[in-house]
Amino acid sequence: MRLIMIGLVILLHGQAVLAAPLASLVQAAGLRVVDEPQPAVDFQLSNLDGQLLHLQDQRGKVVLLNFWATWCHPCLQEMPLMDQLYQTLQQQPFVMWAVAMKEDREKVAPFMDKHHFQFTALLDRDGAVSARYKLRGLPSTYLIDCHGNMVGWGGGPQEWTSEAIRTLLAALLSDPRCG
Repeated sequence: MRLIMIGLVILLHGQAVLAAPLASLVQAAGLRVVDEPQPAVDFQLSNLDGQLLHLQDQRGKVVLLNFWATWCHPCLQEMPLMDQLYQTLQQQPFVMWAVAMKEDREKVAPFMDKHHFQFTALLDRDGAVSARYKLRGLPSTYLIDCHGNMVGWGGGPQEWTSEAIRTLLAALLSDPRCG
């Protein structure tokens, strides 16, 4: 029994030690740290093919959740880098969802085709999901770990192919419970 208690103390201490470096990695990547890990707001939206996708079904994967619009120039600025990141990590337990705020398929599908983006676009036609995430502007991005907890967020275009982003994502993907 004593060995189990010692093991539990070491495990809990190890988790506390891991939390601090993760926060540093989030900050180094240019994202804001979520003070207390909290479950990401769950939602269900359709993709461009009409298939309903549920955030909760992505547990076990790292999720990059980006809110954008076709008229948003800073969004377009970061999307090619998002696509490069997606193509690099698509064989990993990694999901990239670009949530088009208050736009429909007729506008989003041609935009995605024109730019040859491979990541998944979701349609938040009425803006309800965007409102639940309390957006402060576009683009806004949330990084969710494989446990479904939000670990960081950022407003404005990000450098998605930077070394700091790759290091952060590698750390999140190295969690043995991912996959």
